[in-house]
Amino acid sequence: MNDVVLVDDHILLSLLLGEEPRELRPRGGIIATTGLWYHRLCRALAAQDVVGSMSRRLGGVSPEIAVDVIATVIELPESIELMSLRTLGWPMGEIVRDGARLNLLSLEALAAARVLGAEICCAQGNDNEPLQDAARTHAIPIRSVHL
Repeated sequence: MNDVVLVDDHILLSLLLGEEPRELRPRGGIIATTGLWYHRLCRALAAQDVVGSMSRRLGGVSPEIAVDVIATVIELPESIELMSLRTLGWPMGEIVRDGARLNLLSLEALAAARVLGAEICCAQGNDNEPLQDAARTHAIPIRSVHL
């Protein structure tokens, strides 16, 4: 296991709800996410007329907790590293140059994991086969985490 885990938007929401999966980082370590995963979480929680898996999870908590979680999403804690495209733009270009064919979200995740030396953790059921294949090709650990 790595000391840095790169989490998707579903796991990020769990963390902000105070529900960290035990298997996520049994030895502690750093939590990081990408700008696009962070954006997807913000978009899911900001759109009150759209009901999806993340907004449903927030709907299952008390109004007070929901307000606190949204405030925490808006002002992401410093303990969660948020990768910038300033850092990832060139590594993403290199991955594409080397032949990877990924959507922007997966490309950003792969580059972030390479830069951080991180393990990619995606919520179970939110599996992304192209990202999993590319991670294996680039020798980047990736796993599904049960929420």
